Amino acid sequence: MLPGLFSHPSIVLVFPGRGGQVVAQRPRLRDHLAARWRAHRLDLALADGTSPETNVALALRAQRLTEPDRRWSAAGALRRIVREARNDRRARLGRVRPNPRVVLAASRELSALADTLDDPGPVAARGVAQAWLLLTDGTGALYNSESRTTLASDAVRALRELRPWPA
Repeated sequence: MLPGLFSHPSIVLVFPGRGGQVVAQRPRLRDHLAARWRAHRLDLALADGTSPETNVALALRAQRLTEPDRRWSAAGALRRIVREARNDRRARLGRVRPNPRVVLAASRELSALADTLDDPGPVAARGVAQAWLLLTDGTGALYNSESRTTLASDAVRALRELRPWPA
């Protein structure tokens, strides 16, 4: 593999389908490419609760989502969206602007989600995937007024899934 092309660890844990045992596996180039090319589909699977250990591409995507830089990026985007809604600032040319009323109604939940993403503690890939989809899915409640869910409920769901284990 090309050195420096991928920053992911060289070993992932997966269920290979033999007796339900977790094994360490070295990702191949095609696994890294699949994790990048199918990122949205993998995010949807993780957000729906598919275990990251299901396959190598999913494990690589879960690792990428939970890395601090990706978490900080999502937290910064959430804060920017809330700030722009409060200041009634227009989105830059070429960027879709979320409905400010919807954002303001969910600002407390979005801020709590951003704070938890910024926190240095461990997080579950499912919650980060839900937060990432909240930001990037044009059919979701942030951008689509006809969404079946509310922005606040989506943010609360992602926040709950970030740390699903008992405190």
